[in-house]
Amino acid sequence: MQDKKIERDDIFRIYDETVDVEENVEKNVKELFTVVGTSPENIEHLDSTPYSYWRMTFKELFKRPLVIVCLILLFIIVFFTIFGPMIKFYPPIQVNGGVVEPSTPLISPTEYPGYYLGPTSDYWFGICGSNMGTWFAGQDMWSCVWIGARLSLLLGVVVALIDTVLGIAIGAAWGYFRWLDPILIEFRNFVNNVPTILLDILLMQLLYNYMDKYGFLIIVTLLCALGWLGLAGFVRNQIIIIRNREYNIASQTLGTSSGKMISHNLLPYLISVIVTVTSTAIPAAISSEVGLAYFGLSFKISTGDITLGQVLTNAVSGLAWMDYPYLMLGPLVVMIPLTVAFFYLGLALSDATDPKSHR
Repeated sequence: MQDKKIERDDIFRIYDETVDVEENVEKNVKELFTVVGTSPENIEHLDSTPYSYWRMTFKELFKRPLVIVCLILLFIIVFFTIFGPMIKFYPPIQVNGGVVEPSTPLISPTEYPGYYLGPTSDYWFGICGSNMGTWFAGQDMWSCVWIGARLSLLLGVVVALIDTVLGIAIGAAWGYFRWLDPILIEFRNFVNNVPTILLDILLMQLLYNYMDKYGFLIIVTLLCALGWLGLAGFVRNQIIIIRNREYNIASQTLGTSSGKMISHNLLPYLISVIVTVTSTAIPAAISSEVGLAYFGLSFKISTGDITLGQVLTNAVSGLAWMDYPYLMLGPLVVMIPLTVAFFYLGLALSDATDPKSHR
């Protein structure tokens, strides 16, 4: 009986200690924590913002001060291509009875031999000299540059968009479908072994009679005929590198179509490198038009179509620009900032679109 009494006392003692512990825990909990209850509205609420690829891309992009500077430069150039000729309106061309003719020279050749007059308060970029031909001689360089920049920038944007779309589409198919590889490689080898300027001259000779009516379309066709090939070859090489990775093989095994494989598995992986290549597409198209203008394969000035390429080409014809360097400074004031801004924006976008930098 004594042993049973001892066991019963132990049980009561353990029970009392347990109750004391629970009371102390409850007391400590009330002291340390405040119970706020539950709210069905806040159950799905996230304290942190969900990850967004493009939001992080632009966040990384605008961290760089030079990006802001380049965007401001591009905005200024676009602004002046639209409103520049209106600020100092000395039209370099006029239409008389449906015939496009150069406007009356702004200064007298007897007072200023050869029409050479540098920048003044009236003519901010100076006057086009006689070495630039009858269409430009005596005209306001400011108006010529910005009217030319308008057409050149429009041409560059259109050509860059077409080249980018064709380059990505053809390059993706080229790298994914093995049967296309030998065909397009032979085509690329043929094109690379023939000087591009010869192909341009050949195409222009075939289409030159239609320049008066379809000049813009013909120049776009000329620049886009082979302009996509470089980007297509680059995309092809990148897709060959990644097409046999494990996740792509798994997708193929599960029956994913070729279109979805290219658009969902391959191209998103190449965004950063594609941006780098296409960043210079617009200034490259403008530079290509300058090359065509040098060989007389660009727009006809007699139709009133003026480009930066024509202004620059005519400005450096002969040796007059060495004595009057202002002749080429006008076009270069537009072309150099445009090229540098697009080039740096491309590099910045390449880094910003890399998911590894999104931390």
